[in-house]
Amino acid sequence: MAAETTDPAPPSPPPPVAPAAAPSRPELTSSQAELLERIQKLKQDVQNWRSNVETQVKTCQSELQGLKKGLDSEVEQLKSEMKAIRSAIQEEKGNLPAQITSSETSNKDTEQAWQIQDQVLKVATDASMEEQTGTQA
Repeated sequence: MAAETTDPAPPSPPPPVAPAAAPSRPELTSSQAELLERIQKLKQDVQNWRSNVETQVKTCQSELQGLKKGLDSEVEQLKSEMKAIRSAIQEEKGNLPAQITSSETSNKDTEQAWQIQDQVLKVATDASMEEQTGTQA
């Protein structure tokens, strides 16, 4: 028996794919124009935003400079007050030994006055006792 050899038919190439509905030139140009317009609008928005931010930064810097000047002025005033207080304390420290000496002298004078008064009272009491003893005798 004889085998019939039949070559199968070679596969046919696929049919050419028709391009998908590609936009026509006017549509493409319209889309590009829309995109360019959107990009230009976004650019303008960014510029406006940047301008607003810069204005806010300048305003904040100005306010900070004003606050810094005020604080510097207050610090200088406080330094001046502290210097005056230190001077007053140093002066008081310098006067303290004189005050202590004066106070000690005053205390000694007061103590001597009390001693004299006690002696006078003692003498008066002794004299009074002698008179009473003399009149009783």
